[in-house]
Amino acid sequence: MPFDGIAMHAVVSELNSLACGSKITKIYQPSKHEVLFHLRGRKDESKLMISADPLNCRMHLTTSTVENPAAPPMFCMLLRKHLTGGRIKKILQFSLERFLEITIENSNEFMQPIEVKLYIEIMGKHSNIILVDSDGNIIDCLKRITSDVNRVRQILPGEKYVLPPLGNKINMLNFDHNNIMSTIESFIKNNSSQTISKWLVENISGVNGTTAREILYRADIADNKIICDITKNELTAMTKVMLELATDIRTLSFKPAIYSDESTGIPVDFWVFPMFHKSRLSAQIQGVSNAIDFFYARKSEAENLENLKRNIHAEISKHLNKAHQSLSHLKDSMEKSEEMEKYRLWGEILYANIHRIEHGICEVRLPNIYNSGEEVTIPLNKKYTPARNAQIYFNRYKKLHSAKISSEKRMQETLNEINYLENVLISLKNSETMDDVIDICHEMESQGYIKNLAIKTRMIKKSSSPLKFKSSEGYIIYVGKNNLQNDILTMKKAKPGDIWLHTKDIPGSHVVINCNGKNVSETTLMEAGILAAYYSKARSGSNVPVDYTLKKFVRKPSGAKPGFVIYDHHKTLYVTPEKEIVDRLKITS
Repeated sequence: MPFDGIAMHAVVSELNSLACGSKITKIYQPSKHEVLFHLRGRKDESKLMISADPLNCRMHLTTSTVENPAAPPMFCMLLRKHLTGGRIKKILQFSLERFLEITIENSNEFMQPIEVKLYIEIMGKHSNIILVDSDGNIIDCLKRITSDVNRVRQILPGEKYVLPPLGNKINMLNFDHNNIMSTIESFIKNNSSQTISKWLVENISGVNGTTAREILYRADIADNKIICDITKNELTAMTKVMLELATDIRTLSFKPAIYSDESTGIPVDFWVFPMFHKSRLSAQIQGVSNAIDFFYARKSEAENLENLKRNIHAEISKHLNKAHQSLSHLKDSMEKSEEMEKYRLWGEILYANIHRIEHGICEVRLPNIYNSGEEVTIPLNKKYTPARNAQIYFNRYKKLHSAKISSEKRMQETLNEINYLENVLISLKNSETMDDVIDICHEMESQGYIKNLAIKTRMIKKSSSPLKFKSSEGYIIYVGKNNLQNDILTMKKAKPGDIWLHTKDIPGSHVVINCNGKNVSETTLMEAGILAAYYSKARSGSNVPVDYTLKKFVRKPSGAKPGFVIYDHHKTLYVTPEKEIVDRLKITS
């Protein structure tokens, strides 16, 4: 749920008790749309985050640590000039809308007391932070709005500040049972085609689409129901829910709830009250700001992870495309080299018949010295002698022969590189944490594939460990999440008697059954094989071939790329990856 008016009211109530009277000691602007205030109260210190980000606009106290730019932006410097050392006098919300007025007491350069106001407008892509002087004139703002963008309301230095239009929405905190009933009944007469959900959003202050669905769910009303079809009992039930919700808001009976995606565990929604129409509640956190801070911190981590994975994927794909193009050129070169035997044959035939060939002819037809009864037509350059023509064909043969040897070597190297890069893409796809992706970053950097500073500067080296599973018989099974982990797992951690598995001729993770020479059953082998197939390029396949052998038969060639090994004394089993089995075997830390 976006940061709605009810969530804003909950934050304001919390700030009025925790932040009012606090002194503003530091101001930072960690990103284009975010401003961070450091506050010092009578008892403790806190940090107030205000974000005008189009997708994550919000305001709350935070405990998160963010990285600040080396040079503060102009708006940040202006805020420091006018607000540093000031005290927050009061925080006012307009109705239940997402508009705030923060009054700050400070002193000017002549040490005279002054009062400035900071207006916070949380409106999606139109969100803004506006600093206004005591006369109501705009000092400056985070986003300047000119007449080209909005002819009605310009937000520019020197202009008078005007609140965004509040409309004629009803404040939920001010109405009673009769007020709601009469309002809806009068609306039914005027407009009977609108859904009850849309009516709530357009007419009740602080309510958005998700809030409307929650109200209707609690009242047992379909959110797509046409307002004219609503029954008296349904109207009564909805009114009761809204009055109960208004009471909880007035009494500050907030119970913040976080909701996560069932498959990824990433937070996808939150509200200051439990939402009964949501299927999975992931956490209830004490304190409104704590819950909002937790939600957006986890969401930011997930977004940063996906952005970094996307950037690395683009870098790897670029090198992979180059490798495929190189392979295509090498194949063309190999096709051309197939003619080399023809040139060698022509040269030998010319030398064998050197005295029978007249000088100055364009071609000659001579018997094939390797196939009696067959004649070969050989083109000649009439400018050269027969011997010189023969030498030219031998030189072509030698050149193509050398090119073939070089192309075969380069083709094998290119195939190895393609296999390696595809394996990295699989590791990247299977990465679940920032540490996993950072490992891949360092690997790509060490191999010379990543030189983009925008990617490298985000990397902080931390240790990461292979995935850990437990078979039905109790054997621990390790799965490498990237090539660096594969090398450590196979070449350093695994014992000679452990069983090593890998998908046959398919990029994927190294898998080790920690059995130390003990005989394991077919069940454990199959479970380990499913893990090897699941964490490979063949995750969505069936009857995936998986090779297995003892670790002592696995070797890493000198100078080989990370994750590359050779092995022998192996056998092959065939499995079909199943997520249910993988989830059942996984050991959660």
